[in-house]
Amino acid sequence: MSPLGTWLMPFSTGLTRYLRCAALVALALCLGCSEKTIVQDAATTTSIDSKTPDTPAPAKAKILPKGGPREADCPALHNLLQVSDRIYSGAEPHGDEAFAALKALGIKTIVSVDGIRPDLETAAKHGLRYVHIPVGYDGIEADAAAQLARVADEVEPPIYFHCHHGRHRGPAAAAAACVAMGDATGQEALRILEVAGTSRNYPGLWRSVEQYRRPPEGTPLPPLVAEAKLESLTAAMAQIDRRFDLLELAAEHDFRPPPEHPDLVPHAEAVLLREAFHESARGLSDDYDQEFRRQLSLAESAAAALQSALAIGNVEEATRQMKMLDAGCKACHQQYRDGAKP
Repeated sequence: MSPLGTWLMPFSTGLTRYLRCAALVALALCLGCSEKTIVQDAATTTSIDSKTPDTPAPAKAKILPKGGPREADCPALHNLLQVSDRIYSGAEPHGDEAFAALKALGIKTIVSVDGIRPDLETAAKHGLRYVHIPVGYDGIEADAAAQLARVADEVEPPIYFHCHHGRHRGPAAAAAACVAMGDATGQEALRILEVAGTSRNYPGLWRSVEQYRRPPEGTPLPPLVAEAKLESLTAAMAQIDRRFDLLELAAEHDFRPPPEHPDLVPHAEAVLLREAFHESARGLSDDYDQEFRRQLSLAESAAAALQSALAIGNVEEATRQMKMLDAGCKACHQQYRDGAKP
């Protein structure tokens, strides 16, 4: 080796060692940075993956959409109203033509709020499901309100709600279902009753829609049935007796709300009395003869006359109709109830 090489050897050896150490340090730093980055990325990924994204709320259906089908488009469906993109209301469907019209509208389920048995056979023939939730003219009771919430949760739309004529109970139940689905507030849903022509003579229906609230979360909801157990004639007559008693109380004060019952509205009670006679006659079985049916018809007519008299404040005529109702009921009771004649 040359003298210069011998002289440089210690420096070369030291430089090699220095470079080797520097490389090891750099490698360690790189590994440390990579490990740190991986840990941070893993933590970030875990944090994102573990976050459950918010479930988007179902889109609200527009109530009373313009241009929807009406009775003119479907003559077999009386008082047809498109309540929302998911709900229709109208009168009770009769015969194949009406059920075929519902099928053509895309209806999947029919909800009857009427007090008589639904036509399950014709509905099944057209591939339509029936749900039966009877509702009275005096309002939507708690069990029926809870069932409407279940309809909103479980029944595939479009849904057709109907009562007898399709103007009062059916639209009220459809409006409450809109509230249950989150498509409208109770106040907004009152517009449905206005368009359907629901009479103000049924304040209980208007109140039920305006005050409708879904049952609290976790509340067991009643099952949905195709045919509800209907009220017996005996129970219906008991309701009629109670309404007549309230009207007699009002009659003692010239058909004004008595002091002991300041919330009593005689005209509204007369309306409900008339409907009670009408619905009782509609739900009669074949066991009842023509005379009994005639008695119910006469009672309904007298109740309608009483309603008209109270609407214009004719106390004398209202008193006369009350006496006719009382005499008719007593005669009917003597013949059919007290004499145990069917």
